[in-house]
This record gives sequence, C-alpha cells and structure tokens, in this order.
Amino acid sequence: MPQIPVIIVGAGPAGSVLAGLLAQREIETLLLDKATFPREKICGDYLSPGTVRLLDQLNLLDLVRSAGAQRLWGMTVISPDGTTFTAEFPVITEINGSPPFALSIPRAILDSLLLTWARGFGVQCVEGFRVTDLIFENGRVCGVTGIGPTGQKTYRGRIVVGADGRDSVVARRLGLYQPHPTLRRMAMVAYYAGARCNVPLQDHGLICIGDRSYCILNPIGERLANAAIVMDQGIVQGWKGKLDELFDGRLQAFPLALSALGSTTRRGPVRCLGPLAFRAHHAAKAGALLIGDAAGFYDPFTGEGVGHALCSAKLATREVVSAIAEGDGGLTEAHLWRFDDEQRKAVTSRTRLGAILQAIIRRPGAANAVAQLLRRRQPFADLMLGVVGDLLPPHTLFSLDTLRALL
Repeated sequence: MPQIPVIIVGAGPAGSVLAGLLAQREIETLLLDKATFPREKICGDYLSPGTVRLLDQLNLLDLVRSAGAQRLWGMTVISPDGTTFTAEFPVITEINGSPPFALSIPRAILDSLLLTWARGFGVQCVEGFRVTDLIFENGRVCGVTGIGPTGQKTYRGRIVVGADGRDSVVARRLGLYQPHPTLRRMAMVAYYAGARCNVPLQDHGLICIGDRSYCILNPIGERLANAAIVMDQGIVQGWKGKLDELFDGRLQAFPLALSALGSTTRRGPVRCLGPLAFRAHHAAKAGALLIGDAAGFYDPFTGEGVGHALCSAKLATREVVSAIAEGDGGLTEAHLWRFDDEQRKAVTSRTRLGAILQAIIRRPGAANAVAQLLRRRQPFADLMLGVVGDLLPPHTLFSLDTLRALL
C-alpha cells in the first residue's frame, strides 16, 4: 500500500485549514472524519476578533463573511448581583479595513465551508470514517486504521496529524490525553429562533455570570441566537434524560438573557458536551502532531477554540513543509520539539488567563467586584475585552501603563 505524505484525522477547522494550506504547497493530504458533512457541532458559534484576524491573514475572511457570518462589535456583561456594562473591542488595528469585530456563524456552515475550500485545492476527504487506532513501526506512527463506509481499512502515511477534537483518538493512542485534575464543567447549548432578538443582541454578544455558572448568547442574524450555559459536571449528571428541563430552569437565573431572547422559541433539543477541560502532555510525539482542541482544551468562556485551531494549523504547516522539503521521510525530533515548543508558547498565557477568569467566575463576590470596577473604567473594560478576544496578549493587562490608567 503506497504511503500518503500527510494523513489528517479530523476535518474540522484545524484539519481542513491545515490540509488546504499543505495542498497549496502541492503536498498531498488525506482528511479522515467520522462525520458526514454538513454536520452539527456543539459550539457557541463565535469567532473572536483574534480569530477573525487569523482568517484575514489566511485569505479566508471574505469567504466566511460571504456565508452570512454576522459581525459583533463587543459584549454586554452582567455579574451575579446585576452589575451590567458593555465593552467594545478596542480599535488597536483594522481588520480588512474595518475596526476589530467578532463573527457569529453556525459551525455546521463554517466547517462545511472550510472543508469545501480545502477540497478546492485537491484535498481528498473520506467522510464517515472513524479512526480506531494508530499504526506504529519502530516506535513511530506510520498510519491509521479504522472503520468507514466500506468496512475496516488501513491508511499508511509519512506524517499523521490529530485534529480530531477534545476526544482525540490520536492523543489517546499516543498516551498524551489527560483529564483536567480540577475543572469539571459541562456545556449545554440550544438555538432560539423566531421574532427579532431584543437589545443588546443586535450586534453584541451577551455574557451573564451566575452562581458557579455562566450563560452566553450570540446572535446569528436577526432571528436566530445561540444560547450556551456552562456549569459543573455534577449538576448536569443528575439530570440525565431531562436536559431541556434543566436548561429551562437554569435560564431563569439569567433574567437579561431571557429578556434578550424576547419572544423567540427554542429550535431543536438542548445538546450537552463535557467534561470540557483536558490536557495533552505534549502536542507532538512519535512522528505525529496534535492541533486544535486535540492538543488540549480549557473552557469556552473566552471563545478562542477556532482561533487556536487556525493558529496550530499554521504552525503545523511550517513543520510539515519543512519535513517534506528535507526528504527525511517524516517529522524529525527537531521538528517535533519545535512544534511542541511553539504550540506551548501560543497557549500558555491563554490558559493562565482562562484559569484567572474561572477563579473569578466561580466566586460571585469577586465577579461582582470586577464588574463594578469595569463599569467605572470604560477604557479598561474595552482593554479587557481586547485581551479576552485575543487581540492583545494577556500581559497587556498588567503593564505599568494599564495599571496607571486604572488607578
């Protein structure tokens, strides 16, 4: 059986973009995905301003916007005691000739769009193929095996990339998957459709922080909204088979979210995902790479999941192109080490920011105090949103200039 230069497990944003970028450089790739497209994906359907900037750099922004993605200019935030403020994404740079903005678009549309884009460069994708194991030779990955439309099949490749999300088979078979030791959170997601959504959902997202939980609404056009509630795993487990009832009850704790949904009605069932957080010891091992959520996930609060997928796809492209050009048959230890190091640098500060935000969210008193401070300091609120939106590095919040302005 001939070897394929690159096998990518998972045809979500990370896998499709990597495949397309490699195909542009005339490197043959094979995408494998257990789903058939278009497929639904439990997600907040939110692309942060940092993600939008990456799309622009990859010449994909016009394509995504042409699919009906809605621009969001900021967020309205409400704390447990009702303190409310609205922050705008700071105008530090333009994105495609416009001030910074986020986008909302259903993942079913986005993922199919990116896969079609990759196929336009000649990428082959086998849908409905579930990878069950990796093939090793001399301690290195040299292919995958799984079950597809025609039964069990094996594909051999010089390089294997795991882009198969937070339940990554590739990460597990490499022995890199590790559940988060403390954070046990579940996400419940539902769509609301019908009448026009009320203010503040016209061109802003809404974040409502409650008692050890939070609710995020993203408008998707004038008559559709994505509603997500994130809470502790133990609560959700006690409502097995009654997710709709649990969701409706929890939504009552967020009056502004209820008001924003207006006279809309829920479209379809409530879907649940979790536990959300896990770690990967490394993002590269035995000649294979992990990109996107397969390399680790913390919490959806900051909404940088797709952004991380695009960033890691760019990093992987560089190492794969280098390995193919050197003609050594695969990724050397130098390639693996460099990719793992760059991946770690890209996510470490974001993970720390996520941990700080979760510590605040889980303490109502702290959440109220921060909201009251941000309401009084509009420039700092906008700056904070710029950091959370991945426009600015987290260390910006702790610079001397920022602290002087805050005081």
